[in-house]
Amino acid sequence: MSKKHNLGYFVTLTIITILLIINLSSAQPVFRTDENVTLRVPCTVNGSYCSGGATCYGTIINPEGYAIINSELMSKNGSVFELPLDATDKDINGEYEFHILCSDMGSSIAKNLIFFVTPNGEIATTGKGILYGGLLAVFVLLMILSIIGGFKFEHIALKTGSFMLAYLFLVGVSFIAWNLSLDYLTSAPFITSFFHLVWLITMIGAFPLGLFMLIYTMWMLRQMDIINNMIDRGMPIDEAYERTVKSGMRGIRA
Repeated sequence: MSKKHNLGYFVTLTIITILLIINLSSAQPVFRTDENVTLRVPCTVNGSYCSGGATCYGTIINPEGYAIINSELMSKNGSVFELPLDATDKDINGEYEFHILCSDMGSSIAKNLIFFVTPNGEIATTGKGILYGGLLAVFVLLMILSIIGGFKFEHIALKTGSFMLAYLFLVGVSFIAWNLSLDYLTSAPFITSFFHLVWLITMIGAFPLGLFMLIYTMWMLRQMDIINNMIDRGMPIDEAYERTVKSGMRGIRA
């Protein structure tokens, strides 16, 4: 079996695996560190919704074990009780405990819930890590193949196109690395900032680099036409190349 077929099977298998992971992943309650949120809980006692005279108290324990809210009366909004939570109260990433105690007509019920706080509002799960890892592997592989193609192709359009494609894959690699560090390296924020900066620089540089590569390719194609015309008139290829490309390069530098 050829290398191209092996590569095709590898990419296809990776895509199928990623799609399966996406379908099997389940959403979890999670909030961003820098956002104000309102926690909402439906009030039910003995299987029925609470009456208008029901009361609920909420307690929130942060990941370090401290009560940032202690038995605070929750406000009633229809059939749910609400408890606001400022961003300053949840500046620690991790799992928070949310304890609710509701009373209605002599009956009481306690609920113990959890929610998560992360820098980007997403939970770093194993499935998500495999998803990012698979995408990163595919992008790195395609970037390497594009670079190799850029050195192997002889036609200038294919050569510059391959290098530009490799650059675009580099943008994707830096984006995935940034998101991976954002989810899994929360204890090392400088790494997240580094990959974020790399992604921003590569994104900003994509347009001017692409424009330069396009102009350079068009210029080189024009020079190749001139060289071919000189060769057709009997001029040696080395002399034709010297008179066009090299002289043109010296003119650009001057």
